[in-house]
Amino acid sequence: MDDKKITPNLPNHKQTPTTSLRFQERDGEVLRAIYKYDGLLARRHIKSMFWPDASVRAMEMRLSALHHQSYLDWPTREQWRAKPIPEAVCWLGWKGVLWIADHQQLEVETPHPPNETQLRRLATRLREHGIRWLREPRWSQLAHDLAVVDFRLAVENAAGQTAFLILEEWIPEGTFHSQMDQVTYSVPDKQGNLHQEKRGVCPDGYFAIVDRRRQDQGLPARARLLLELDMATHDTGSFFQEKVVAGVAYMHSAAYEARFGHKSGRWLVITTGPLRMKHLMQQAQQVTGVNAQVFLFTTLELAKNVNVLTAPIWWQVGHEEPLPLFVN
Repeated sequence: MDDKKITPNLPNHKQTPTTSLRFQERDGEVLRAIYKYDGLLARRHIKSMFWPDASVRAMEMRLSALHHQSYLDWPTREQWRAKPIPEAVCWLGWKGVLWIADHQQLEVETPHPPNETQLRRLATRLREHGIRWLREPRWSQLAHDLAVVDFRLAVENAAGQTAFLILEEWIPEGTFHSQMDQVTYSVPDKQGNLHQEKRGVCPDGYFAIVDRRRQDQGLPARARLLLELDMATHDTGSFFQEKVVAGVAYMHSAAYEARFGHKSGRWLVITTGPLRMKHLMQQAQQVTGVNAQVFLFTTLELAKNVNVLTAPIWWQVGHEEPLPLFVN
């Protein structure tokens, strides 16, 4: 990208005189990280990843430079007033996503001029190349999406701290949205009569962990885990109709096997607190019976404060005590 004159735009500060932007290696790392985590990061995430020992102001100066060159975007003052925004966030601007495309060796035409029509066309062209550009957060789900990032970082940190575990892959929710699998299953109506339901299944994420100890022994070593982060926005009835029953059907489906190459796996349900978790577990057992065993439950608070892979924080229907995902 060519260097141009920019005007730093610090949040809640007046504009300062123009300075030139020289694109740095760390700038690219920031763009890659935002794209990796499904197109959105909180500024606290960026601070901990790339400016852990620097001042907040040092980070803000650099992010503002990238923002004014359209590499990054963030909420406008009007959006701060009108949208449910829990904290400061960043996503990719049009130059940022073109930088991602360029580093994947994709040729995508630059929008000229970068008006709304051209940017929509750019998003379509990128989608055709397999690049999903989050042009704006899902405001009503912003707290949920940031919590998913928090959990993903917790999994990455836990795997990095556990010598025998390898995080093999993570598929973000955006991939499932763009390539959604459909399942058909039977559900009872109010009179107890079964009828067919068809629904798209979209986990909040999927990841695979390899246990090298089991691998060395020639035992099945890959754990396939699907994420459902429950912010208590559904009543328990609709949660299980849309998430649990459909989730069980998905694991038994040809679509699941075609995507992951296997029919094994578990759902990890992370919710807001112990009482909500208890109700969800009871509903899971009532609705799915023995299939409730494929669901493991914990709370957001527990997931943030321990090794989420080896600590005994996961409750399973039929067990009195919480379990670890992997025995340390």
